[in-house]
Amino acid sequence: MASDTLEKPLDVGGPISRRAAALANVKWFRALAWRVLREGGPQATLRAANARAAAWIILRQARRDALVTRLAREALDRQI
Repeated sequence: MASDTLEKPLDVGGPISRRAAALANVKWFRALAWRVLREGGPQATLRAANARAAAWIILRQARRDALVTRLAREALDRQI
């Protein structure tokens, strides 16, 4: 008897994997910021601020990428 499950191909390099990678990077940078503040050390607040800024840059770029992808798809759909 055939299985009722349907295997989906991996979305390598697609919008879902790019979003997942961006979210993982943001989570890592935010965790880095907290760890730096907890452990202290030389210029801990500056290093934490830089990590948070990197997280914001990644989020902003991911949003921009999603917008451009959506606009490109809409433009291609209108041409067909």
